[in-house]
Amino acid sequence: MKPKVLFFAVALNITICLLHISSNAQDIHFSQFNMTPLVLNPALAGVFEGDQRAFLNYKNQWQGMGMPGATYSTGLFSFDTHFFKKKWSKGYIGAAINAFKDVAGDLKMGTTQLNFSFSGIVFLNEQQLISGGLQGGYVQKSISAAAMQYENQYNPGTGTYDPSMLSGDIGAVPPATYGDFSTGISWSYNKDKSTLVASNKIVKINLGLAALNINSPKQNFTANGITDQLYSRYLLSGTASIGIKNTNLLLMPNAMLVKQGPSYEFNSGALLRYSVKEIAVSAGAQWRLKDAVIPVLLIEYSQYAMGISYDVNTSQLNKGTNRKGGIEISLRYLSPNPFHYTASRLYNLK
Repeated sequence: MKPKVLFFAVALNITICLLHISSNAQDIHFSQFNMTPLVLNPALAGVFEGDQRAFLNYKNQWQGMGMPGATYSTGLFSFDTHFFKKKWSKGYIGAAINAFKDVAGDLKMGTTQLNFSFSGIVFLNEQQLISGGLQGGYVQKSISAAAMQYENQYNPGTGTYDPSMLSGDIGAVPPATYGDFSTGISWSYNKDKSTLVASNKIVKINLGLAALNINSPKQNFTANGITDQLYSRYLLSGTASIGIKNTNLLLMPNAMLVKQGPSYEFNSGALLRYSVKEIAVSAGAQWRLKDAVIPVLLIEYSQYAMGISYDVNTSQLNKGTNRKGGIEISLRYLSPNPFHYTASRLYNLK
């Protein structure tokens, strides 16, 4: 089977699984946020060096807790493309789809979500473009009541938990479903329109601002009508690619600031990329403020890329995790080959 066919076959199967498994949890969280652009900002749909782009992402957290039910597991598939790029001289339309599933704990609290994104991209000049995007999604959240344990199910005679003893509490918990909406804007800059985007002779910058869960959806898991409202999330992100003269090296710094309700997250880092012909290897680290240090390795070959990272806890949580945060794996497919793609094609210049 050809690599391209195999990639999309795996992607299709994962997407089907995501959409058939119901799963309440956190907003999904990836350390390699450069490999999850559609999670960051709907304005990034269609803003990339190519015609089609696809990602597969997986993250498993907190295995070091020593309690199987304490782990988080997240899977994501996303695909985006563009329309009218050859017909319109001033811009084009981007479109994307992504699906994810996040599961946590013995109660299998999690989220299954399907999102559709659309963006409008406008060329400001030969080096800059700006985009705005909208995203709409359908969400299902659920809890498995089968694993719930109650105080009155502990047998005082044996001193053990007895699941056959009736708890008198709730039975099955119906899933919560709702619509979720997001929006964002993005600005991109490329200094040299004539160079290969995948080469080391470029200076690129992208800045974005997104408002996610803007409708503050309500989640209801109980029959008495008590609801839990999901906070809106505001995200500011920035990435850059800076070629180092007379070398095969490229410096790629990045940063992300997130505010959701009373909580904040700041994540920053950089990769150093070395390329030869159609192969590139990038290594570096991310730092999540007051939480974790994250070594990252990214390998690119032709149209394919694979990223591997590992969260090492530095916060008080490391007493429970033994500094073991979680492994994350990302796969990316770009068409056409980004090593042959020029900035002039990105900006639709003659």
